[in-house]
Amino acid sequence: MVKSINSRDYNKWRSHFTQGNSLIGFVPTMGALHQGHLYLVQQAKRQCSQVVVSIFINPRQFNDANDLENYPVRLEEDFALLANEGVDFVLAPSAYEIYPVGDTSSLDMSSYLHLAQGLEGDRRPGHFQGVVDVVSRLLNIVKPQKMYLGKKDYQQLKVLEAMVRKEKFSIDVVGVPTQRASTGLALSSRNALLSEEGRASASQIYEALQCAKASALHGDDSDMACAKGKAFLQSAEGVKEEYFLIANRHTMSVNEVGNPKEWVIFCAAYVEGVRLIDNVEVFD
Repeated sequence: MVKSINSRDYNKWRSHFTQGNSLIGFVPTMGALHQGHLYLVQQAKRQCSQVVVSIFINPRQFNDANDLENYPVRLEEDFALLANEGVDFVLAPSAYEIYPVGDTSSLDMSSYLHLAQGLEGDRRPGHFQGVVDVVSRLLNIVKPQKMYLGKKDYQQLKVLEAMVRKEKFSIDVVGVPTQRASTGLALSSRNALLSEEGRASASQIYEALQCAKASALHGDDSDMACAKGKAFLQSAEGVKEEYFLIANRHTMSVNEVGNPKEWVIFCAAYVEGVRLIDNVEVFD
C-alpha cells in the first residue's frame, strides 16, 4: 500500500494505470475508520482493479468549532486497517494541499440547492457547501471511475450525486447500505465518544426508525408513521431527539414526500451529548 500527503505522489502512482482496463475506485473519508468504512472499501475491491482512500478532516464542513476539535484522529491505526484490506493508495493531504492559501472558491450549488435544504442542511449551515467543495477537489486529484459513499449520510449522498452530474465528472457514484452493530446502531466514528451504556441507548434510534417503517408498511400515512416513530424515541431512555422526519428520497422534501416507495425516514438525536444521525428507506 502506498500512502502520501500530496497529490504529486498520487499522480506519479496513477500514471501507471492510465492504459488498459484499469478501474479506480475511490472512498473519501475523514479517518477514524470503522467497519462501515471498511465495508465501502470491500465493495470497491470487488468492483475495481485499484482502490484509493482519502483521509482528510475537512474544516469547511464543520459549522461547530468544538465538533471539529473533538473529531477523533487515529491516522496510524487507519493506515493499518486499510493495509489489511488491501487498499492500493491512501491519500492523506494537508489542508494546504486541498485549500491553497488564498483559494476561497466554492462550487455553485444553485441547481441542486434544494437537496441540501431541510434535515441536516437546516441544522448545519454551510455543511453541504463544504462537502461538495472538498469532494470535488478530491475527485479532481484522484480521477476515479467509481466513488463509494455510505447511505448512512443519505442526504449527503444525494447532494454529491447531483454535484457529480452538474460538474460533469465521468464517474459512477455507488451508494452502499448502512452497516450496523448487532444492536442495530449505525456504525459511526462518533460512536467512539459514547460509553457502553451510551451505545446501548443509541441503539434505540434504529428501533424508532424501524417502528416508523413498520407503520408505513402497514399502510399508515407519513404523518402517522412519523408520529409513531417519534413517540417511541421520546420514550427512549438516554436519547434526546433533534428531529424525526420522513422525506422524499429523490427530492429530500419533507413537505411533499410522495408515495411510500419514495420515503426515507430520518432521525438526528443526542446521546451523552454526542449528535448521531441515522435513516432507513421504507422500501430498500
